[in-house]
Formats: sequence, structure tokens, C-alpha cells
Amino acid sequence: MVIVNVKWGREKHSYEFEERILADIRLGELRKKCHDRTGVPMGGLTLIYGGATMKDDNAPLSCFGIKPNGQITMMGTKPSKDDVQVLTTHGDPEEYSLILKIQTSLQKAQALVAEHVPRYEQAVAKYIQSNPPPYYLAAMPPARKQLMDAHSLLSETLLQSLLVFDGVVCKQDFEVARATRREAVKETQKWLDAIDELNAKVKECDKVVSK
Repeated sequence: MVIVNVKWGREKHSYEFEERILADIRLGELRKKCHDRTGVPMGGLTLIYGGATMKDDNAPLSCFGIKPNGQITMMGTKPSKDDVQVLTTHGDPEEYSLILKIQTSLQKAQALVAEHVPRYEQAVAKYIQSNPPPYYLAAMPPARKQLMDAHSLLSETLLQSLLVFDGVVCKQDFEVARATRREAVKETQKWLDAIDELNAKVKECDKVVSK
């Protein structure tokens, strides 16, 4: 028998798997047990072991390096009945968890944009107005290097958000979740296009000297 310990906030749960070994227990089985006991929707239930998120429901627990009686951390929120009824199409907790996942990722992107994009816009304008002199690619000026790093940070983070949205699979009748995902993708892509346009302007005024 295998016992898997899972900590969720202040709660600790032990799940028993009779006549099994870690190598033939799938992650999806454990997540289903966690869902059944806690009420956290599967779509918003994440398991973490050793600081790494456990992904792929078809993977055996042994591939995550779990030791017998090792403790796994569970992340996720059990929605209230009122939230589920008000915020979803038909009162389905799974749709609620998908909406929450989309909104959380979008809020992260919004915070990043609010903090960094105005600075990036100002830095781009200042760089262009300075009429930068020619430079060798191997000796990129500090101001230009800062712009390149800022664009990389913004674009990579926004692309990660788009990947999160793309990974949210909504059932056909999850109309609210589908609409939420559609608007999140539209808004994030708009930000991505804006910073790419600024980056293009910077490249237009670059005078890179080849050896």
C-alpha cells in the first residue's frame, strides 16, 4: 500500500492506494482524489512537489521523484456556491476554475504592463530623440541594451500569458469561460503588438556597423 500525503493550506490529507506502487499511480488519479475530498475544481487544482509543479495527468507519480510518505503541496480554491452560480454559465465549478485561471494570468499581465510599459515607452522616445551613433553589435551601448532587455521581458511574459490562455480548454457550453478567454487573448495580443511596434521603431534608428 502507498500513502501519499498532501498539504492544502492548514489542512493535511493522506490518500491510500491499496496494492499499488508509485510507478503505476497516475498524477490524474491523485488529483481526482484531492478534488473529491476538498471540492477544489480539477481545472484549478495544482500539485507541487520539491518546488516544482506536477504536470501531465498521465505521468506516474514516480517520475516526479516522490518518496514514500513524502509531502505534496496542493494549490487551489474551493469556490462558494454563490460565486459559481453568478459567474458561470450553468453553475459548473469546473467552469469557474477555468475563469479564475484566465483572470489570474490576465491580472499578472496587466500588472506587468502597468509597471513597465510606460517606462519602456519613455525610454524608446528618449533613445530615438538622441539620434544614437553607429555601433558594433558586439559593443551595444548600455541604453540600447536596456531597451532590448525590457522588450524581451515584456514580450516573453505576455507570450507566456497567451500560452496559458491557449492551454485553457473550455467545453462548448462554457460560454462565460470562452468569452473570458477570448477577451483575455485579445487584450494581451494588443499589448504585445504595441511593444513590438515600439521595438520596430528602435530598430529603424539603429546604425549597426558590421566588421
